[in-house]
Amino acid sequence: MKDLYIEGTKGVFFTPTIRLNAKTGKCEILGESYIEDAPQFYEPILNWIDTYVKEVKGTLTWDFRLVYFNTSSSKTILNLLQTLKNYEKQGGKVVINWYYPDDNDDLLAEGEDFIEDSGLQINLIPYILEDEDEEEDEFTLD
Repeated sequence: MKDLYIEGTKGVFFTPTIRLNAKTGKCEILGESYIEDAPQFYEPILNWIDTYVKEVKGTLTWDFRLVYFNTSSSKTILNLLQTLKNYEKQGGKVVINWYYPDDNDDLLAEGEDFIEDSGLQINLIPYILEDEDEEEDEFTLD
C-alpha cells in the first residue's frame, strides 16, 4: 500500500495539504478546505482509508489542523469521520486530534460538533497561532 500526499493549493478555491502514511497510519489534513466539489477532492482519501482498513488493519492517527473549511468540506469531513467510526466498530484503533487556534472558538465548536455527529472520541487540542500568515506546513505533526 502506498502513502498519499496531496499538496494544498490556494487560488479561487483552497485545498488542504493531505499526508497519509501507510506504514505508520499517521494521517494529516492541514490548511484550508474551501472547495466547490469537496466529495470529489476527498474521494482519494476515502479510497485510501478503505484500502488501509482491508490491507493494513493498523492504528490510524488523524491530525486535523484546518484553519477554515466550507459547508461542502464539513459534510465530507463528517463522512470521513463516519468511515473511521465504522473501522473502529470493526475493531480497528482510531485516534483523532482536532487542532484549533486557542483564540478561535468557531473551530473549537466545529470540533465539538464533529464529536457529537460522529460519535467518535476526538481530542480537542488548542495551539497558539503566532503569525496570522503562518503556513500549514510550518506545523508538522511528528
